[in-house]
Amino acid sequence: MKLGMRRLIALAVTLAGASAASACGSPAPRATEAAVPAGARQHRVPGEYLVTLAARNGVEAIAELYGRFGIKGIQDLGHNVFLVILTEDPGPARMEQLRGEDARIQAVQPNFVYGTGGPARLPGAR
Repeated sequence: MKLGMRRLIALAVTLAGASAASACGSPAPRATEAAVPAGARQHRVPGEYLVTLAARNGVEAIAELYGRFGIKGIQDLGHNVFLVILTEDPGPARMEQLRGEDARIQAVQPNFVYGTGGPARLPGAR
């Protein structure tokens, strides 16, 4: 009976050690990721922008200002914020330049891809 108990204890210690080792091990960041500032690693969804309106009744400003880039869709996210999907992506700088020309648009920013860890992946990327 003592032999069986020793085997059980040995098995339990081995399993506990293996569990602890796998739980504590985390891969070190790759040198290229560590050298790049966090803001530079942030990816955006091409052709998608978050547009904040100054007033609720200014929704037509989105179509008037950004319609030249072919609007695929506009989704109301609440609190005067809209997800605008364009067929032709003019880039964040051009979107911001146009925003500055119309007081009905309070802010515009790219639709960034956020994640909890690891390198971000664009939709459809493998």
